[in-house]
Amino acid sequence: MKEQSKVTWIEWRGSHPSQMESGKAPDKNDQYGKNRVMLLVNSSGNRALLANHLRPYCQLVEPNDPSLKPESFDLAIVDMEGLRQWQKQLLDAKQREEPVFLPVVLILSRSELKRRFKTFWDLIDEFILSPIERREFTERVSMLLRTRQLALTQRSHLAYLVNHDRLTGLPNQTLFMEHLIDSVRDASILNKQVYVTVVHIPLARTMRSLGHYGLERVVANCSTRLNAVLRDEVLLARLTTEEWGLIHRPGETLSRVLEICRRIQLLADEPIPVRGEHIRLAPRIGVGIYPDDSSDANGTLECAMAALSEDKGPAPVFYSRRIQHEALRFIRTESKLYEALEKEEFELWFQPQVSFETEKPVGVEALVRWRLPNGELAPPGEFLPVAASTGQILRIDRWVLEKACATMNAWRDDNIGLQRVSVNVTVEDIDAPDFVEFIKRALDQYQLPPPSLELELTETTFFKSSPANLEKLNLLRSEGISVAVDDFGKGYSSLNYLHKLPITTLKIDKEFIENAINNPTSAAIVETIVWLAKKFKLETVAEGIETKAQVEFLRSLGVTTAQGFFYSRPIPEEELREWIKNYC
Repeated sequence: MKEQSKVTWIEWRGSHPSQMESGKAPDKNDQYGKNRVMLLVNSSGNRALLANHLRPYCQLVEPNDPSLKPESFDLAIVDMEGLRQWQKQLLDAKQREEPVFLPVVLILSRSELKRRFKTFWDLIDEFILSPIERREFTERVSMLLRTRQLALTQRSHLAYLVNHDRLTGLPNQTLFMEHLIDSVRDASILNKQVYVTVVHIPLARTMRSLGHYGLERVVANCSTRLNAVLRDEVLLARLTTEEWGLIHRPGETLSRVLEICRRIQLLADEPIPVRGEHIRLAPRIGVGIYPDDSSDANGTLECAMAALSEDKGPAPVFYSRRIQHEALRFIRTESKLYEALEKEEFELWFQPQVSFETEKPVGVEALVRWRLPNGELAPPGEFLPVAASTGQILRIDRWVLEKACATMNAWRDDNIGLQRVSVNVTVEDIDAPDFVEFIKRALDQYQLPPPSLELELTETTFFKSSPANLEKLNLLRSEGISVAVDDFGKGYSSLNYLHKLPITTLKIDKEFIENAINNPTSAAIVETIVWLAKKFKLETVAEGIETKAQVEFLRSLGVTTAQGFFYSRPIPEEELREWIKNYC
């Protein structure tokens, strides 16, 4: 710019608009007093004139940092020389502040306007021509600052929404973790412990019975009560629908943590009224400790949550290494199960069933075994619950049923005198839309008559079965397939399902068989089961027979079939063939 344009084009006339409207000087404590304006005008004369005009209602800042930190100003005013000098720094500041608006105003002469400003479009938000009309300049600057403040307010609001629970206003899990990371860092420097507590309050029933409104009222009340009993001694956050998290101060003593836990347990003393109902709370508490249980914040929180799986009532449960090891074993088992079928690691073993009347084997129960790559067998009690909880049980059960049918077909060809093979099925199996078709297809494929197959279901499976699933079982029963209740007497043992369901066989739970000789109660239960079976014209299978005395007792009652270690453990198919040859 020429010197003349630098000085003479700023000609202030009249007063500031706010002065003209009210007759008063602008209040330095109003919203504009908080705004920071950075003057990047190279002409000392023009910079002085602009500063004198803006100073009454803005905070003027100087570029004391070459990087122009965006948090240090709310608006920048530049001339052409200032733009050339600070262009990169201003652009960097605007980009770092995105998506929040950081305005830049360019003051230029009409002769400068004729130049091409395309390279500055990403940087300049407003330009003002000289000579400047003072009222217009003031209004434009005010408008840009208001826009900036609205953007900052919106950012703060969004940040609050991102980091807080909508219903309770408590910090959410994201903000909770930020505080926990800070606490763990401080504790590591101070060589102190940090206790992390997770409070679980079951609310599923509340949701089912009272809906979202009832759930929200209970959650809000829980949070209010927790805040009241915890005061400011811990940081409280809402982690999930049913879980709240607490961060204790670094170095907090165990006795203080237990005291806080006792206060939380008091929530169960007073019900919460919602829509005329009184909701009683049953908080459970899990505690993880840094660095005893984990070396980082995430791990410590996971330890506290894992401790909740130890259902020991309302007393606080402290995390142990055993839980972590069990969880790791579960995860690893789940992963390896996916490969087991493809790698043909499963084997079918059989436990013989012997007729009490003829003392000859009449059938077998098919049992799955998993042989690991190292040659060892995985305990069924370890991998079958994992398969059931992860949905892999359906694939395994279908493999068992198909393999059992194929083996039964081979036995028939070799004139091995077994009448049927029993396989276990679960609710997940029966739920499958093609359950009936799959079984029929397996029988047809291996040319087996339906009585060659028996399906074993636990009492729990029957009670969890929907009417549609019971209809499937009725359909299979009508085809001639047997249906057995496994572990009878251990669960519901309802006379209702003995009368209504398509049952052919009761398998007496081995716990009663084990105690029948020495325990009159167990003996009476076995006698009652056998009596019921006779009344309903059902077969009976006694599981878990291990002694000659048990054999004689069960035979005297009229039990139909025997199964247990007294006759044979579960064995592979080749050994079963040899066993039958020797037994007969």
